[in-house]
Amino acid sequence: MTQPRLHLVAPGLDPEAIVTCAEAACAAGDVASILIQPSSARALVAPLQRLGLAVLVDGDPQIAVRTGADGVEIAGLDAYREARRVLGPDRIVGASCGASRHSAMELAEAGADYVAFSQASHVDLISWWAEIFEIPCIAADPVSGETLDILLPHKPDFIRPDDAMWTSRDAARDIVQGLTARLFG
Repeated sequence: MTQPRLHLVAPGLDPEAIVTCAEAACAAGDVASILIQPSSARALVAPLQRLGLAVLVDGDPQIAVRTGADGVEIAGLDAYREARRVLGPDRIVGASCGASRHSAMELAEAGADYVAFSQASHVDLISWWAEIFEIPCIAADPVSGETLDILLPHKPDFIRPDDAMWTSRDAARDIVQGLTARLFG
């Protein structure tokens, strides 16, 4: 079984603090992507891309284009269509689906590059998706080491580390190292 990669979700912190924590996380484990707030995109896209991360803007395809981000994460079919129109076929358009199978199928059929499920008490959605679909899925709720063991058998493609990782460089390193050790240990 292929182990999931890490997907970060940056809070509304000072951009310098986000970059510092992202650097530590990338040095500590296999971090693939990061979702950022539109308000900080101008300051964050380039430094995060230099870390090798796919940088996604939360809900605003116009800002994703203006800042050179790799893509956007949206919710809903109309938002998906608008994002795809603005971003074109070569940038990432991911879809936040909450706990809705219908929404996930609808967005995947429309061409979403990934779906993100809120897995709290809905890990069965991730299992269902992994068994039937090839489009990657993100377990969108923060995962600690203890809950990772519950989530892994359901085969998400990406997981989100615990939000405590954003408190400091050391916290980011320790949390990502801990998840990596559990994933590959």
